[in-house]
Amino acid sequence: MSHVVISRAIAGQGAEAEAGHEGIVDDAPVPSMETAWAWLTGLSGRGIQLGLERVRAALARLGDPHVGLVAVTVAGTNGKGSTSSFLASILHEAGYRVGLYTSPHLVSPTERIRIGGHTILASDFARIAFVVRDAMERAPEVPLTLFEVLTVMALVYFKERQIDVAVLEVGLGGRLDATNVVDAKVAVLCPVGLDHQELLGRTKALIAAEKVAVLKPGATLVCAVTPSLWREVVGPYAFELRAPARRLGVDFVGTFEEDGFRYRGAMHRVGAVSLGIRGVHQGQNAALACAAAEALQDFGFHIRSHHLAEGLYRARHRGRMERIEARADGEWPATLIDGAHNPMGARVLARHVEAFLPERPRVMLYGVNPEKDVKAMLAVLVPEVDAVVLTQSSARAVPDFARFVRWVRRARAKKGGRELTVLVEAQAADALEVARALAGHEGGLLVTGSLYLIGDLLPLIG
Repeated sequence: MSHVVISRAIAGQGAEAEAGHEGIVDDAPVPSMETAWAWLTGLSGRGIQLGLERVRAALARLGDPHVGLVAVTVAGTNGKGSTSSFLASILHEAGYRVGLYTSPHLVSPTERIRIGGHTILASDFARIAFVVRDAMERAPEVPLTLFEVLTVMALVYFKERQIDVAVLEVGLGGRLDATNVVDAKVAVLCPVGLDHQELLGRTKALIAAEKVAVLKPGATLVCAVTPSLWREVVGPYAFELRAPARRLGVDFVGTFEEDGFRYRGAMHRVGAVSLGIRGVHQGQNAALACAAAEALQDFGFHIRSHHLAEGLYRARHRGRMERIEARADGEWPATLIDGAHNPMGARVLARHVEAFLPERPRVMLYGVNPEKDVKAMLAVLVPEVDAVVLTQSSARAVPDFARFVRWVRRARAKKGGRELTVLVEAQAADALEVARALAGHEGGLLVTGSLYLIGDLLPLIG
C-alpha cells in the first residue's frame, strides 16, 4: 500500500485541524466514520479477552509505534478517567504535546483519543481504523477485540502526531490490559475496590495485584491505596522492582479547605484552586495527577507549580458529577449526571447528591450492567431520592427488573423512609421522558449507572 505525507486543514473540526497537521494517510479514498464504527462495533461480540500477545503482534505489523513512547498509565477501580484528565491538562499547561487515551466514550468514539484536548478527527479515526484492520487481517489473522483495536489505534495516532507524552487510562485490570504493552515511565494506581471480580479475582488483594502490574522496572509508582493493600500487595511489588513509590497521605497530600483545593508534594505546593472536575472526592484524583507530574520531572520534564494549578482548574471530564442547570422555559429540570457503575462510585455519589442536586422531588434514572453489584449500589443511592425509574443500560445487558424493584424497596425500608415511586421503562429514551415528568419543573433529575447509558442519553438531555 502506498502512502504520502500531506498537510491538511479541515474546516470546522477543531483547533488542531484548523491549524493543519501532518500525518501518514492513504492516497486511496478515506472510508467514512460510519463504516469504520460499524466494523469496530462488529468486534464487540469477541467480548473481553485479556492478554498482550495479540496486541503485540498487531503492533509489530504496524512498525511497533508504542516502542519509545513516553507514557503514564493510570490504573485502579475508580478515578482513572478523572486522574488521567487532570494529568493531561497539567502537562498541556506545561507546554507539552499530550496524547490522552480514555474509555469508554460517551457520545462519539473519537472522544477516546485526544491530543491537546482536541478529539481525533473523524476522518483520521476512520483512516487509522482501517489501517489497523488491514494489519489484523493479514495472514495469519490477529483477532483483536474492540478495546484492543482502539488501543492500537491510539498508539498509531500518537506516534504519527509525534506527541511528547501519552496518558493512558487502563481499561480493565492492568497486567493483561492492552495498554500494558507500553513501558510507561510512571504508573498511577488509583483506589482499588471490588469490580470485575469474575476476571480479576474475588478479593481486593487479588485485584490490586493485577492492577499494580502496570508498574515496570525503571518506572515510578504513584498510588492511593489503603495501608493494608500497600503492606500486602503494592509495596512488596514495588520493592521487588526497586521502583520509587509515592503514596497519597505519606509522600504527598491533597486537601480541600474553605478557599479551595490545596496540594503539597515532593517538589511543589499548590493552593487554593477550584478543580475543573466537581466533587470532594476529586481531591485525591487531583493529588495523584500532581504527584504523577512531579514524578515525570525525574525523566526530564519541566513542571512548575502554576502548571499544576492551571491544569487542575482547566481539566474537564464529562459524565462525572456533571450538573446541567434547569432550562429557563421550564421544559427541563436541573440534572446531575454521574457514571457511578460500581459500589465504590455509588457511595461517593450518594455523599454528593444533596449538595449538587438539592431540588425536590429528586428522581433517579438508573441503568447499569446487571452483572454488577446492583444491590449494593441501590442500597446507598435509593435513600437519597424520592422516585426511581429503572431502565436497560444496553441492548446486550438485560436486567431482571423485578429483582431490581425489590432491592429498591428494601433499600428504602432499611432507612426507615416512606414508600417511594418505582417505575420500569426498558427503553432508555422513554425512561428519560418518564423521569423528567416525575421531576417536574421544580424537581431534580439524577441520571446514573452505566457510562454507556449516560452516553446514549446526553444528546437528549443537552
